[in-house]
Amino acid sequence: MKFDFGEALGRMWKIGWNHKILWVFQMLPMALYLLTTPVFIFANPAFSMFMPEPYSQWTKEPWAVGVLIGLSVFLLAPMFLLTSFSRTATTLGAIQVDQGAEKLSFRKLSSDSLPYLFRIAGMFLLFMAVWVAMLLAFMALMAVVTAATMGIGMLCMMPMFFILYPILFVGYIVMELTQTGIIADDLGIRDALAQGWRLFRSNILTVSVYMLILYFGMSILSSIFIFPMMAPMMAFPLSIDSSGDINQSFFVIVAVAFPLMMVFMSAVQGIFMTFFQAAWAVAYRRLTSQPNQPIVIVTETNG
Repeated sequence: MKFDFGEALGRMWKIGWNHKILWVFQMLPMALYLLTTPVFIFANPAFSMFMPEPYSQWTKEPWAVGVLIGLSVFLLAPMFLLTSFSRTATTLGAIQVDQGAEKLSFRKLSSDSLPYLFRIAGMFLLFMAVWVAMLLAFMALMAVVTAATMGIGMLCMMPMFFILYPILFVGYIVMELTQTGIIADDLGIRDALAQGWRLFRSNILTVSVYMLILYFGMSILSSIFIFPMMAPMMAFPLSIDSSGDINQSFFVIVAVAFPLMMVFMSAVQGIFMTFFQAAWAVAYRRLTSQPNQPIVIVTETNG
């Protein structure tokens, strides 16, 4: 069978643009993140250095540190579940539209997503555990080599760090295919993982090029919107005078601009993630339409 990049990307655009209700699902975890950001900021010990008394002293109290850390950990669970839910609903909505649905309902799509939620969450935990284990193993190896060679070996080990990038690249592709398999074919985590890996091996060039197009294309487009909003933060060093004091007027401007910047960046990220999820939902359906036939890459859009 042929995988038409133009058709797949065009379908992605129609799904993401014509069904903006999917944007709302992607913005839900962003909204929760914005609401909980103050907790994570206050829980950062470095933040207290810039705060006036008595707050800077109060955050050094063991009980206060324990409360802030505990609250941060407590908030991670709902954030993780809401992220899993948003990705589930977005992928399910994209699949339904690709199957012919003309309109999506927030309430119905939410209820239809619940049967897949914990499988998607479990899949994310599995991939996260593997990635964390790989990173910790690599860091442990670097520590052992550094100690054994008195630091010289670390210079030789640093290039090996770049090996993690293609591993993460492959892992993310398989994760996206696995996620869509759980929802599109109602598979369990193990079967969906096997399906995702099989699709990757059978179509390694296709899905790799597809991921590169999505990654670089959306990164460039999103930066056009996000980069101008970062100007106030980039100008922050200009507010510090020769004595090291911060200009209070500029500090107020940054204090007002920063929340607005975060809201705008979260909205942009949510919109682009909608298109990203829709793209992989479309790709999965195209790749599994005739799974026993090899994929031939074409770049022209069918007329």
